[in-house]
Amino acid sequence: MSEKEIARIDAAMNNLASLMREQNKTLNKVLITLTKTQTIQVANSKRIDKLESDRTWLVRLIFGSVIAIAFAAFKVM
Repeated sequence: MSEKEIARIDAAMNNLASLMREQNKTLNKVLITLTKTQTIQVANSKRIDKLESDRTWLVRLIFGSVIAIAFAAFKVM
């Protein structure tokens, strides 16, 4: 192999190594972003579950109050 070919191969390998480093950095950033997103989604899911649970109890409380008022109204009559 001539020195030109060796230099060309060496330059190509250096470029490839540089591209791989850049790709690894980008993939690392993507992984960090996905991890943050997943953490936020889990936290939001827990908040939504709690809100739904609170709404369920609110609906039960309202229905219970309506039934108690209706029962008291029928008893008074």
